[in-house]
Amino acid sequence: MESTSSIAKIRQVTDLPLIATNRRGGKGGFFHGTEEARMETLANATQDGFDYVDVELNTKNVGRFVRRFKQEGARAIVSFHNEKNTPGPLALESTLKREKDAGADVCKIVTIARSYSDNLRCLAFLDKHARKGRLVCFAMGRLGMPSRVLSPIFGAYFTFASSGVGKETAAGQIPVSSLRNFYNELGIA
Repeated sequence: MESTSSIAKIRQVTDLPLIATNRRGGKGGFFHGTEEARMETLANATQDGFDYVDVELNTKNVGRFVRRFKQEGARAIVSFHNEKNTPGPLALESTLKREKDAGADVCKIVTIARSYSDNLRCLAFLDKHARKGRLVCFAMGRLGMPSRVLSPIFGAYFTFASSGVGKETAAGQIPVSSLRNFYNELGIA
């Protein structure tokens, strides 16, 4: 429980928007407790001033948790991760609808790139849907790096970068300093 109690300290050291997430082991995270304890950790983060809570679309009773997090003052990111491939447009649209139906303030769809063309699928999906609401969509992995970097240009609400080399939390992340340099070179920072 020490890590849970230290969540409140994070808000004290930054004014930047904070996203709380608590993924299960095997699903990109390290949590191995009960589902109730996992969701309680996220609820505690909302009480400690986190701006967003990221909860997976496949969480049992996801809509109930989204409503709770919103009542406690956080915005809900409902996320979906496909570690097998990048599905076609109809499957992406179905996922987006399910996230919206769950009450998402921000919809997040992350796939895995098996080819460079998967980046185009994510970016085209963003281009079509990002103007209708807050959406994050990109592909993970080394081959997905282009969509991760370019997604904000195509309307993504945000993207993810690592705090430094060797501190990546997912395949394909680049350091935030490199991302800033890229955006500066493009003149969009």
